[in-house]
Amino acid sequence: MRPERFHLLFVCTANICRSPMAAELTRLRLGAAARSGDILVSSAGTHGHDGADMDPDAAAVLHSLGGETAGFAARTVTVPLLSTADLVLTAERRHRAAVAALHPSAHGTMFTILEFARLVRRISPDRLVGEDIATRAESLVREAARMRGMSPPGPPDEDIADPYQGPVEDYRACATAIQGALDLPLRRILTGPP
Repeated sequence: MRPERFHLLFVCTANICRSPMAAELTRLRLGAAARSGDILVSSAGTHGHDGADMDPDAAAVLHSLGGETAGFAARTVTVPLLSTADLVLTAERRHRAAVAALHPSAHGTMFTILEFARLVRRISPDRLVGEDIATRAESLVREAARMRGMSPPGPPDEDIADPYQGPVEDYRACATAIQGALDLPLRRILTGPP
């Protein structure tokens, strides 16, 4: 059965740097698919500063890459929010542990951004199914969860460094790391099986 929409949720600590950057960079990459509503991309923080603006340096880096930040307001991740997410990608392993503790039954859909990228590289494209983006995204998550059970543990550094209050170069490096990690997963979702 075709899902109506796929919800991708990014999580970091305060929801003012990494997770909103990842969400906006994903929207940019998905383009029309994100605007059509087939994929909902959102973000939250394990210790979110509810209602806060995005960090100014994070916003500046996003603007330089063509992103939008208007209307953003930080929020704390909640069980109801996690229950609507089809995939939760976290900046760090401690964020993944925090969201898994909040909503244990969805553990199979929770990965760090870098862990998910590593697992997707191991998935043969012919294992993905679906004619539409939401179905392909669900297929990719299922395969990544399966691959996690069949793969050796990842490296101990599968965290994206927090640029908060660092030089603007740290924010650029963060954006580059996120873009690089999400490149293949988003390509697989957009183009589908061969």
